[in-house]
Order: sequence, then C-alpha cells, then structure tokens
Amino acid sequence: MNDAKVMESPAKRVRQTVNGDYDVIVIGAGMSGLYLIHRLRELGLHFRVFDNGSDLGGTWYWNRYPGARFDSESWSYGFAFSKEVLEEWNWREHFSAQPDTLAYMQFVAAKFDMRRDIQFNSELKAAYWDEDARLWRLTFDVNGKSETYTSNLFIPALGPLSAHVMPVIEGVGSFEGPAFHTARWPKEPIDFSDKRVGIIGTGATAIQAITEIAKTVKHLTVFQRRPNWCKPLRNKKISKAEMEEIKQRYDEIFRKCQESATCFLHTPDKRNTFDATPEEREAFWEHQYNEPGFSMWVGGFKDMMTNRMANQAVSEFVANKIRERVNDPKVAELLVPDDHGFGTRRVPQESGYYEVYNQDNVELVSILNNPIEEITETGLRTAERRPHPHHLEHPPRA
Repeated sequence: MNDAKVMESPAKRVRQTVNGDYDVIVIGAGMSGLYLIHRLRELGLHFRVFDNGSDLGGTWYWNRYPGARFDSESWSYGFAFSKEVLEEWNWREHFSAQPDTLAYMQFVAAKFDMRRDIQFNSELKAAYWDEDARLWRLTFDVNGKSETYTSNLFIPALGPLSAHVMPVIEGVGSFEGPAFHTARWPKEPIDFSDKRVGIIGTGATAIQAITEIAKTVKHLTVFQRRPNWCKPLRNKKISKAEMEEIKQRYDEIFRKCQESATCFLHTPDKRNTFDATPEEREAFWEHQYNEPGFSMWVGGFKDMMTNRMANQAVSEFVANKIRERVNDPKVAELLVPDDHGFGTRRVPQESGYYEVYNQDNVELVSILNNPIEEITETGLRTAERRPHPHHLEHPPRA
C-alpha cells in the first residue's frame, strides 16, 4: 500500500520559520493591497498593510486631478472574489471618474472591514533582508517618527504609478504662485476662471487635465515635448437596465479579460491589414475610432504591431483625424507624433482634447523647438520668448 502524501498549507509552511513582528508586510493600500488583505486572511497569516496616504485607494487616492478617470471599462475593473460586491455595486459610467472609483474601493474596504489591517500615514524609508535573522527589516516614517518592523515575507504592492517625479528644470521650486503636481493634487477644488495656467507635459494624465481645465480657465499654455497618439474615449452613462445586464455577464467579462493578451475586453482582428481592401480598411478603422475604449489599440488588425507598413497605415488614418479636428494646420502637425507609430505606446483616451486647441485662450508651445530654460517667480521662460506669466504651474506625472 502506498503512503499517503500530506500537503501542508502555505500558511503553515510560512509559520514554521516566522520570527518577526509579522508573517507578511504589504506596502500599498490600492487595488492590489486590498486584494492581498482578502487573500492573506484566507491563508490565516499575521500581516499588516502600510500606506503613506491618509486613506486607502492607491493611485485613485493620489490622482484626483481634474478629469481623472478610467480608460478601461469600469465593469471590467474590480474584485471578482465576492459575488455580493458584484451584485451590490452599480457603476455610473462606462469609464468611471476618479471619485466613483475611490468610492468603490471604500465600499469594498468597509464591507470587509479592511481598514483594521492597514496603517496609514506610513512612508517606507528602507527595507533590507537580514540574512542572519532570516527576516525583513522595514523602516517607516510615521508622522515624522521612525518605526521599524520585521516580517518573514515582504510584498511591495505599489503598482507602476506610485512615485511621482518633478521635472528637471532650472528654478523648478522658485515659482511664487500656486503650483501643483497631478499626483499630489489638493482635495479642495481650484477655481481656474481668473488664472493664467501653464501645464508641462502632454501624456495621458495631462490630456485628461488639459481637457477639463480648458473649460473654465482664463488662459492656458500647454508646454509639449512630444505628442501622443490619442483616440476618443466615447464615455457615457450606464442606465439601471444596462447595469443589471452587465451583472448577468460578469463571469463572461472576467473570462474575456483573462483570455485576452492585454487583460482588456478587446482582442485583435483575425485579418492582416493588407488582407482587406483600402475601402474595407478605412471602414474598419472608422468604426474602431468611433468605438469606446481601447478597441482601436488592442483590437486592430493582428499585424498592426508587427508590420511596419501596416502600422504606418493606421497611424496615417489617426493623423488625418487629428488634422480634421484641429483648425490651425501648424498646431495640428505639432500634435501628430513623428517619433513612434500608433499603438506602440499606451494610447491615451480623450474627450474633446484636440478641440481644446481651437480655443482662443489656449496656446500650444513645443519645447522641442522652444525649450524651457527656467521657471521664474512669475512663470516659465523659454528660449525664444519672454517669460510666460502664470498663476499656476502644473507639471503632470504622465
């Protein structure tokens, strides 16, 4: 008779060697951190989550700048471990705004009493493995006081958007007016109606912020290094009936995300670009351009990212869309990327971004052609012009 094989639980294997304050220390109380609370509780481990914010949310706590929202479908972004949460939570828009996304995370945390396992206002300053003691030693700044904890396992659940960077520009700290970084935006609303605003950068974050700030600002100057390919988001509200239909499809939705190469709800077309006639290609791209979300980026012809000529073709289609939407041909050309093809970087989704540059109170400055030389007490000084006076200097994160 063969001997039976006894399988030990992961929690038991970890606990055999634990000699620190915790079995596990997790850094970050964003989406990953909250999910880890759920999983580590299931495993029966003694753990603690540390976060340098005053509340949970991770990127959705810090990034509260004007216009911040999803660029993937709201209902594909969430926790699948609880049928109750899927049934009880109602998304309001196909691409959720930051306040609603943060509210979702707060809802989940409250439902499962997750805050009791989180220590806030705790910034990690050092983490090293003590080989002799066989444990991690992590030092935190907790409201100005140094605290050190030890653990057998250390999980950084920070995600890719946790560290913000200030631009390396002479005099970056000398501006005497209000200055904000999008990753550290104040909780209080800001009135732009009487302000001259300068925004440095035209990445995904800036594209959202520019579009929103331009609605009320007195004057806006955008300082762009290199443009990005953008596509309309096509966001809309979710009706009660539609939300109920979505709830019936959650198993299918999460399965499609798992099966797709990008984890989004879009898969490439089975055809190569030049298998289609010119008329078929144009009709296909036109349809995708008018579809919501990332369909054109990750659901295009299957050779878009492997065939240079195929990528040039779709890039020219999108370039012509930019030219159609921007009145000034010179400004339009500044907004057409010439250093990378469509989709070779994550494609920012926008809602009226290009039309912003048709406004009389908005100016686009290419800092490739006209570099920023310094930030002064009153604004930014470029190589070709006198200082640009601003009441607000805003360097976006992305």
